[in-house]
Amino acid sequence: METSLATLPVELLEKIFLCLSYEEVAQMRLVSQLFNYTCMALLNKGFRAVEKFHDKCFKEVKAKLPRRESERRGHKLGRHCDILTAIETRISLLSMTFLKYVDMNL
Repeated sequence: METSLATLPVELLEKIFLCLSYEEVAQMRLVSQLFNYTCMALLNKGFRAVEKFHDKCFKEVKAKLPRRESERRGHKLGRHCDILTAIETRISLLSMTFLKYVDMNL
């Protein structure tokens, strides 16, 4: 009996694909409909995880900063907050661009 990747359970395929980079997972979507569905779910899950992680980090840093803007500039975590704000902008742009496709399961 010959076994191929296409005959493996979806859960096992996901574990295999987790060892690949996001670019490689995106390329695997072209192989078959099963791979497309599995990789699409992994990529979408990864994007949502990045959003959650960023929100968690941003809230933690912001909670440690003073409330006054003038005091924030000189604070040791001020630069971290600026970087997280810039990342939030990028994530927001990606969300506006790609989430309609994610919601449509494309």
